[in-house]
Amino acid sequence: MTPYFLYKKKGLLITTVLLGFLLLVPLGSKNPLENFLTVAEAGFFDNELSLFDEIVDLVGDKYVYTPNYKKMLTASIEEMIKSLDDENITLKHTSDLQSISKYSTKIDYKLDYNREKSIATFKKVFYFLSEDFKEKLDKQKLEIAAVTGLMNSLDPYSQYMDVDSFIRSMRDTEGKYGGLGMVMSIKDNLPYVVKTIKNSPAQRAGILPGDIFKKIDRLNIEKVQISELADMIRGQPNTNVIISLYRPSDKKIYSYSLNREIIAIETVEYQMMENNIGSIKITSFSKQTNNQLKEALLKAKQDKVQAFILDLRNNPGGLLDQSVKVASHFLYQNRLVVYTQGRRVTDKIDYRAKYKNSLHSIPVVILINQNSASAAEIVAGALRDSGKALIIGENSYGKGTVQTIFRTSDGSGLRLTTSKYYTPSGVDITAHGIIPEIHIIKNYAKTNSLSFPNKSKVTSMKVNDNSLIELEETQIKNFVKKYYTEMTETSDPTFQFAKILIKNVSVANKKKTLEKARELAANIHY
Repeated sequence: MTPYFLYKKKGLLITTVLLGFLLLVPLGSKNPLENFLTVAEAGFFDNELSLFDEIVDLVGDKYVYTPNYKKMLTASIEEMIKSLDDENITLKHTSDLQSISKYSTKIDYKLDYNREKSIATFKKVFYFLSEDFKEKLDKQKLEIAAVTGLMNSLDPYSQYMDVDSFIRSMRDTEGKYGGLGMVMSIKDNLPYVVKTIKNSPAQRAGILPGDIFKKIDRLNIEKVQISELADMIRGQPNTNVIISLYRPSDKKIYSYSLNREIIAIETVEYQMMENNIGSIKITSFSKQTNNQLKEALLKAKQDKVQAFILDLRNNPGGLLDQSVKVASHFLYQNRLVVYTQGRRVTDKIDYRAKYKNSLHSIPVVILINQNSASAAEIVAGALRDSGKALIIGENSYGKGTVQTIFRTSDGSGLRLTTSKYYTPSGVDITAHGIIPEIHIIKNYAKTNSLSFPNKSKVTSMKVNDNSLIELEETQIKNFVKKYYTEMTETSDPTFQFAKILIKNVSVANKKKTLEKARELAANIHY
């Protein structure tokens, strides 16, 4: 899992990360093992509820927002009751008081925003439940339920991980795993397939982008988190998993019985095209990405590439240090790539371009869509803010928070949102994502795709000096069909537009590239 940024506080192993849809983001240091320290001595956390106390301390100290203890502990109690799975337990909330009862047994309690008072109240409830329902669930499992509820109440990316989940989470950053070979995401509470990996069990079985998960090993998937879905699908090689997927285009459910394999992820795809244009598609940011990009750029140099299309569509993100390195290849050395800001004013870290011999003078256009997230948004935002690259496509996902992985004293872990990240110009992309200068409106029918509404409500094509350029896919398709017959074999209007545009661009200047884009858009409109 190296490289990681590790440090020790209260016996904890801590890894700072930025989370995409699925992948983790360790921050590198020159020699992270120098900072590695073992966990606390055995016996330090032997008292009951030690894990709970440990995690409450971490949230109180490290969470990016001021913790809402009433909300957190209410969620803990609700998750404990849920874990007991007893229909005779009644939980009631009033404006002043909460109560839990089963037949004649009852406890009244009140949670508020004061940390110490609310924790003391929570512990009374915990011991009430552990005593009255000890035949149903032991104290350790009840504590895990409390921790799970607390973490799930914070935000969509914070989560408690048991020992096995923690180990699997760390393995994800290596860029290979035991599984079926799918990139997955969730939109509108629907877990779906973004893409399948080349020559993977999922691709060979005929699973398609846009297929929606319904069952895993015959268990219904409802309101599942993406990390939980990944845990269910991944596993040891040569083990079997049965998945059921709904295909919107066919209005039909397909079931597959597949054996897991070691999936080695090729995250960088390079293609040389006519007019000395190079296409680089980055599918995620794993530990392997920068080395794979270096190989691609070496080939591009041999091919005498004079301009690049950098395709970050459907890229769910990944390692923050890898996104910084990728952006560094196209920026002046020491230029700001991204900065992170925690709860405190002093919790600010700048990340700058690393390479002296970069490709800062070569024109680049970047393709994004609503599934481009986290690390992909960092690269797009950095190159856009530098004044170098033009962005084409859809608004990106808008995932602008950084997670930290903490290993707790019992070997389990949690993923906690500890800061937010900002583009060099100070833009927080969480609300709207990265907004492209050339907005491509999806109105060209594609089969086997899952369609979601865009965050921006675009209804018409506009070209003027005071607004972004908006084009419909069908406009581009018709233009290409009429004037560029050699390009009609592709059904990717966004890529087609980028290809026509970049071949007429000779300098790495976003303003000049935008001028060319306006001319092209005017011709398409005409």
